[in-house]
Amino acid sequence: MKRRNFTFGFAVLLIAILSLATSLSAAQDMYEKTPSDYEGPFYPVIRQQDEDNDLTRVAGRPENARGDVLNLSGVVSNTSGEPQKGVIVEIWQTDPSGRYKDARDNTPGERDPNFQYWGKATTAEDGTFLFKTLVPGGYAPRPVHIHYKVWVDGNVRLTSQIYFRNHPDRSESSPAGFPAADLQTIDLQSTRPNEFKGFFHIVI
Repeated sequence: MKRRNFTFGFAVLLIAILSLATSLSAAQDMYEKTPSDYEGPFYPVIRQQDEDNDLTRVAGRPENARGDVLNLSGVVSNTSGEPQKGVIVEIWQTDPSGRYKDARDNTPGERDPNFQYWGKATTAEDGTFLFKTLVPGGYAPRPVHIHYKVWVDGNVRLTSQIYFRNHPDRSESSPAGFPAADLQTIDLQSTRPNEFKGFFHIVI
């Protein structure tokens, strides 16, 4: 009888420990991981000379790109909210007319030679990053978006896309019926005429 009681008591204790461990683990995961999204056909295959985080200017050209400026800031953290420093975030996107800088994109019209179309930034000690770019244009049937990759120690940790609320041409621009769309959709806020800002939290 004593052995049976000991076995029963040990089982109860083990269940309690496992339950506590599960609760602590759940408590540590403050944020849900940012969902991945497909890379798309126009990820740059030819590297460019200008690879900074200001897409509104191209090195060696005197003029700025044409369009509404977007100051896109953000932070990269893990699921516990700890900032991730030294992470490379790269973005690529359309110009305001919905064109990629890619020979495979047959959207009519001239591309803007003063727009960089692709850039990268490295996160600071506090996990923050910043891009100066243009508000992208849309093309049917996709919602307006910016592609991005997150690189950690030379390896791609995440490939995904940013979508927009309050886009100047579309009040709502996120994938219909996609349950995780809120985790990829940011608010565009007008800061002055022809200039917007947006903030994005990437969780890896």
